Amino acid sequence: MSFICERRRSVFLLLTLAFLLGTAALAGAATGGQGGLMLLSWPREQAFLLAGVILILLAAAVLRGLVKSPLRTTLATLLLLLGVPLTWIAGTFGLLDHDEWEVKTQAAPGRGDRRLVMVQYNGFDPARCLYVHQDGLLGERRWEVGCFMGEEDGLRDATWTSPDRVRMTLGGWSEESYEVTIFPSGQPERVLLYGSVICPGDLRGECQRS
Repeated sequence: MSFICERRRSVFLLLTLAFLLGTAALAGAATGGQGGLMLLSWPREQAFLLAGVILILLAAAVLRGLVKSPLRTTLATLLLLLGVPLTWIAGTFGLLDHDEWEVKTQAAPGRGDRRLVMVQYNGFDPARCLYVHQDGLLGERRWEVGCFMGEEDGLRDATWTSPDRVRMTLGGWSEESYEVTIFPSGQPERVLLYGSVICPGDLRGECQRS
């Protein structure tokens, strides 16, 4: 009797853990994009890894709980065949993911709940992106303000010109500057995206089209 109770407790624990991981992954996916909660950034970025772990936990629950069922081996094998490769692939790609680090962090003048963060991404096409992080009721949220590709003509610097306005300065021959207003929620009025094959004036619609 005690063995059965112990087995039921272990199955319940495995299912609870799988449920919690699934809830975290779904919450991360639901809060992705602009204004995403930084608290859920890891579950959002590691959704495939979490899915693989959840399948392995379900397989363990099946092996532990369905002792007398003829479907026990088949169901557990199916879950493991899906979960193990998914976990391995997601973990491997996570380790080999593009390198990134914070280049600059600056608090907004007169506001302790708002800061800008400039991030360098080193991949096939290097880029620098600028984000505004703002505290809220559920924690810190992140809003993308601009993303500029290119090592020489990309984003060189960014700074606050006021508590609700950010200036971004490009490098290279252009040295153009762009200012974006930040709304009270932390959301920018616009998001500037710039590729190395696009002339800087495209951000204002000033480039000549052939």
